[in-house]
Amino acid sequence: MKKGAFFVIVTLIVIFSITKSVEATTDCIFNDDPVAKVMKLAANCSTDATIYIPDGYLLNGNGYEIWANDPPAPGHFVGAVVQNAGAEAHVRNLYVTAAGLKNVCDVGDNRLRGIMFNGASGSITASRVIGINQGFSGCQEGNGIEIRNAPFDGTHPNTAFVEISHNTVDLYQKTGIVANGDLKVAITNNYVGSANLPKNIAANSIQVGYGASGAVNNNIIIGNQWDVITKPQWSATAVLVYMADGVNVNHNQISGVGTDIGVAAYYSKTVNVMNNKIWRTIPTIDTIDAYGVGVDFYENDGKSKVVRNEFSGWKLPYFGEGLAKANRVVAEP
Repeated sequence: MKKGAFFVIVTLIVIFSITKSVEATTDCIFNDDPVAKVMKLAANCSTDATIYIPDGYLLNGNGYEIWANDPPAPGHFVGAVVQNAGAEAHVRNLYVTAAGLKNVCDVGDNRLRGIMFNGASGSITASRVIGINQGFSGCQEGNGIEIRNAPFDGTHPNTAFVEISHNTVDLYQKTGIVANGDLKVAITNNYVGSANLPKNIAANSIQVGYGASGAVNNNIIIGNQWDVITKPQWSATAVLVYMADGVNVNHNQISGVGTDIGVAAYYSKTVNVMNNKIWRTIPTIDTIDAYGVGVDFYENDGKSKVVRNEFSGWKLPYFGEGLAKANRVVAEP
């Protein structure tokens, strides 16, 4: 044991935040080392409100699970299962999940998330975030991992830096991993599955937007399909880059049954899509398949490249003006 270090068992009954105080019913127990700034989860547990990570701390899940459930009626779970309470936070080796949550649509801070960093730098690594959803819901929430930092207008007064690597994110609702605002992110070596809600919501597996920049590299990404005949103009994606700049989408394996768009980059500046395997399985005849574009660029004004990718199974492998398109199209998988 390091000199001066000591350990305290903490049962989180009253959870604190820099922005609000929340009464939570939880049986989560953490072994707290305030010198090393580490809180270690002691066992599988459940909570009906957000668990906050103190500023500068690492939440080490030790492979254990935090299960989100609804509070007593008439309430329902709101916000993130785990969230930062200061300007820096880290999460490692944690399993976050939920099931049976009420299908109630929320906005703002009350939107459902698994792990959220709001205005913080840090890292989320070697963790699993699975089942962050409200069942068969169309509510625009339910993000597995969400990183956000104001402002969201493309300016960079106080950029946050976040690593998201070696995680598994699956069965979310709206987005698997989302990074919005004044951010630089490294989203690498993750497995991001599908929302698997084609008749409920136009979901995205990974999103980088509203001024964010960084790398989406070396991930396995299963895309999403929107399959509602009354709104055929909507689409779901594997990777969405929206109003962003300086985003590299490289060396990923992108696939999925009926994915609408593999990589979509809209109203952005420089976005490079290189050395990816961008495949999809053509959906069965009883589904809506209005899109089917491997890479779709629209109204981007940077010096972007779409090169050395391998496409298969798309109606149109790539679409967009002014791109270098030295790519390879192969037979259907």
